[in-house]
Amino acid sequence: MAVFDTPITTDDRNLSRVLAQKLPVALLLYERKPDSALDAALNQEARRHAGELLIARVDVSTSPDTRRQYSNLRLPALVMLDGGRQVKSQAEAVRPAEVGAHLDYLLGRGPKPAQPKAEARHPATGKPGAAHVTDATFQKEVLESSVPVFVDFWAPWCGPCLSVAPLVDQLAGQYAGRVKVVKLNVDENPATQRRFQIQAIPTYITFRDGKQIGRQSGASAQIIRSMIEGVQGY
Repeated sequence: MAVFDTPITTDDRNLSRVLAQKLPVALLLYERKPDSALDAALNQEARRHAGELLIARVDVSTSPDTRRQYSNLRLPALVMLDGGRQVKSQAEAVRPAEVGAHLDYLLGRGPKPAQPKAEARHPATGKPGAAHVTDATFQKEVLESSVPVFVDFWAPWCGPCLSVAPLVDQLAGQYAGRVKVVKLNVDENPATQRRFQIQAIPTYITFRDGKQIGRQSGASAQIIRSMIEGVQGY
């Protein structure tokens, strides 16, 4: 049996071949580009556990079958599969420092790590603020959310979008736990843009229990505040 001391990048066509070998597998699911720090952590763990498990990576943006199978996981995600190909655990929005503990659990050498609550981050700056949702995460983060959701459809070239971004980030923190405030980059997520027929940006849509209950366009602080307050008390 071959010994792999580096992660394997695979896809829909070749994933079954990777899973056919008998070692436990830690499957990283990401979209378009893996985080460099997370990639470094995976490489380190692949060397540490060479011969004990296999680490594989799949870009779900180009692997539609894998995307459908794990569509409800918040990316980047780790799926731990034992030697019998049963899912032992899953980790959403996984961070580099957490990888080692998840792999130890997969190998039976540690407790199951707690799934931390993902901190909302602004999509452009990476600082605390409105979280960024994508085509892959929209179903779970918005339509299946247990709290009402305000979605800001934006683009990085849109001046009016950027002008209200600080307010959106502020309100994301102010209403945390009551209303989920998120942003979706329409350039990077055309499927959701088409689904909701976004013609102009910024456009804001509010959702409750998976249903659209409000929609407005325009970079207006008054619109943003009234929509968030309205969905909360709908």
